[in-house]
Amino acid sequence: MEEKNTVLFDPGFAPIVIDSIGTVGYTYYMFNALGDIRIKRANFPLVLRKIEHHLKINVCFYLGCLLWAGYIKSNKNATITGNELLNEKTNEQEYTKEIDFLIDFCSNKIVKEYKYYKNKFYRIDERYLPILESYKEFLIINKGFVACNNTNDIIIPNSLKKISDSDLNKVLETIQDAIKEKKLDRILELYNLLF
Repeated sequence: MEEKNTVLFDPGFAPIVIDSIGTVGYTYYMFNALGDIRIKRANFPLVLRKIEHHLKINVCFYLGCLLWAGYIKSNKNATITGNELLNEKTNEQEYTKEIDFLIDFCSNKIVKEYKYYKNKFYRIDERYLPILESYKEFLIINKGFVACNNTNDIIIPNSLKKISDSDLNKVLETIQDAIKEKKLDRILELYNLLF
């Protein structure tokens, strides 16, 4: 009997990122809810560390998703298993809300807050915005993944490089190791494979 050609929608990111998705926005809004400027100024370094930690996890997750899509797309006509978004009713504003916030946060909010509270220029990792913007494009062209049942259904943004056949194993091994070790920042090592 022939084995069915299947690939996973999620290689194991979900349990690692569950606590970080939405945390940047939540932490930022809670910080802004503090009324007293002296309390905000005193808490800013701690809040910034927390935000930077969760932001990095988010960005690495999104890069991992882009890499994983490129990896599974190389497996032509394979059935995607585990896509819980399949056939969901959603709209673009709903599935881009978090990524829109992070793009604005990285390009605008964090820079202004840092300048205000530290009187210094904040330099965000230059890889973050291209990853976030590419992931947003990826979400939009795939309509929130509600119709991604097969690897042929996945559309990779034209702005990204195609992962070479010789790098596919590197992508798989790095993602598997990052998930196993719960260190998604290792995925940033593969940035140049797409950008």
